[in-house]
Amino acid sequence: MKIRVSDIKVKNRIRKDLGDLRPLKESIQKLGLLHPILIDLDNTLISGERRLESVKILGWEYVDVRIVDIRNKKERVQMEAEENNIRLEFTSEEQMRVQELLKRYSYTTLFGRIFALILDFWDWIKRFFQKK
Repeated sequence: MKIRVSDIKVKNRIRKDLGDLRPLKESIQKLGLLHPILIDLDNTLISGERRLESVKILGWEYVDVRIVDIRNKKERVQMEAEENNIRLEFTSEEQMRVQELLKRYSYTTLFGRIFALILDFWDWIKRFFQKK
């Protein structure tokens, strides 16, 4: 569901330092908003303040939200905390895999695309035999 950015109320946040919003803003500009902002029935922000500030900087008038019915203050705090704490960064090995795949899928020539398909097939074969 989309609502006006200006209709979202920000009150009593735990996080005080939003950090550097530039990478998030650039990501949203490039790929769109990957995760909706979480608000309650009164349009009060539960989680996603950094995303909200980033779309404001980008000049968005409307933003995707998910509305949840918060039963009490404890549940509100739990949701805000979960959103910000329960994350797992990629390991260095996983980050290397991301870079490898981004390079693979950046080929624009026909030969490059065929090469990427061959590498994908090779990865599939390796996974197939690792399971056994």
